[in-house]
Amino acid sequence: MSKTQQIHERLLEIGKSFDETEEFTLSKTEVNNTAKNLLTYPELKQFNLDANDIKVIACAWNKYFIDRRFSYDPLDLLSMVFSDPAKQLKEMDRIIKLLKKNIFYSSKKVVRTRHRSTFKRKQDQTNVNYNKYTLIEEHISFHRSFIRVLLSEAEDISLNRDKPYKTNKEFITDWFSYIDQLKEFSWWDFKDRNIGKPLDEGPANELLQAMEWKDKITNRLERTSETFPLMDITDEYRLDDNEAVILMYLVKDDMEGEMNTDTDEIIKLVSRDQHEMYRNRNYVTIDSKLVKNGLVELSDNVFFRTKASDIRVAPDITRRIIMRTPINDEERLTQILKGEDLFTLLNPRQTFKELILPAEMKKTIRTGMNRYEKNVDATLNSWGLYDGGMDVIGKPKKRMEPGLLMLFYGNPGTGKTFAAGAIANALGKKLLVTDVSRIQSKWVGDSEKNVRRMFTVFERIVRRVDNPPVLLLNEADQFLTRRTGNTDTSVDIMYNTLQNLFLEAFE
Repeated sequence: MSKTQQIHERLLEIGKSFDETEEFTLSKTEVNNTAKNLLTYPELKQFNLDANDIKVIACAWNKYFIDRRFSYDPLDLLSMVFSDPAKQLKEMDRIIKLLKKNIFYSSKKVVRTRHRSTFKRKQDQTNVNYNKYTLIEEHISFHRSFIRVLLSEAEDISLNRDKPYKTNKEFITDWFSYIDQLKEFSWWDFKDRNIGKPLDEGPANELLQAMEWKDKITNRLERTSETFPLMDITDEYRLDDNEAVILMYLVKDDMEGEMNTDTDEIIKLVSRDQHEMYRNRNYVTIDSKLVKNGLVELSDNVFFRTKASDIRVAPDITRRIIMRTPINDEERLTQILKGEDLFTLLNPRQTFKELILPAEMKKTIRTGMNRYEKNVDATLNSWGLYDGGMDVIGKPKKRMEPGLLMLFYGNPGTGKTFAAGAIANALGKKLLVTDVSRIQSKWVGDSEKNVRRMFTVFERIVRRVDNPPVLLLNEADQFLTRRTGNTDTSVDIMYNTLQNLFLEAFE
């Protein structure tokens, strides 16, 4: 006989002992000893109960299993264990404690205290409050997750709640369960799930389940020493709870091959009423933190925009969250650039010795490189012009990569590309190459989108890589020409827009 079956049977034995209709029951001493013994079982130990808690639970379990009664008056339940009416009212705090531990459940008595902190260690916990006077008027029932524990069918939410995460996979799995439960809750109409007001049984149960998953993630993270990629991203980009939920929802969709996510569905997921939904649209605009930093991509072509292509997570972000954290620059670059068709990554073999240029020209290039190597950013930082620090995944704050911009011009074959390779080689860097043919598109708006994506990806590389590569914009003269004064055609407008984007990125 398994321990879980023993819990089941021993609870029935205790419950029968408080039932006046039963003839063969345990003595008072046997009840106390059995209750104390049950406290040592791992399945119940996680709830941090005492002997009187066990007795109340046993009385309810007896009614549930023998009498087939699925709801109970709290005072009637307490009267079976405590004979003094004054004591019964005082022990209502015990019922509230068992409700908060999700052993019992009460509809229409859920109040949530919301916190804006992200999923970090030692964050504030979500609270569920119950009032004595309302509980007196309402019946309670067993929480379905606790019944599963007693029947040896515990849901994942009840397993390993107080254990650290061993792998990133465990962490992501809990996150996906949390997302699924949030989605269940978001299917209810706003009028049925207004936080701060009594909730009906359906939405209240869905909300409680979602909150349990969130608390489980927080509890396990507090005991985990390892830093997972999602945590790095939330820290690096300073994402709040809603942004983290949106990101993980899209990651889950991406992994499952779902192509039916639209922005309204996402916004409803993190909104509790119409007012919040209107305000939260800022999370998925072109200027939002998620989109601006290239974590999430929106469909820019509104003409061809469909419900199935409104919003998606950037492919390299999915890989970064799901895969183990890269341990070196080579792995980080491979992860970021995988699937990116805008770039080619090269190991430059050109040297300055092989570069044939006038001596004065070589000296000019060398001077620029020396300024780069002398960390001009440190001087600017000391003057208070900018903070030269930057977060890198899995590492302490590093210095800002100093800026160096060179413009080469000349006829084909004069050594422009060769010079870029020689510079990268001299600096001990790889060469990241893109050209106009990869950026320019026949579709309206796509060229501008490609320019934004190019610099967004490169910024991500600089953030995450200790020694970022040199970026070579080959054939840049196709874009960096004199701006058109009379923009009579859409092509003129596009070229002006592209130049503005380039100049803004350079700055």
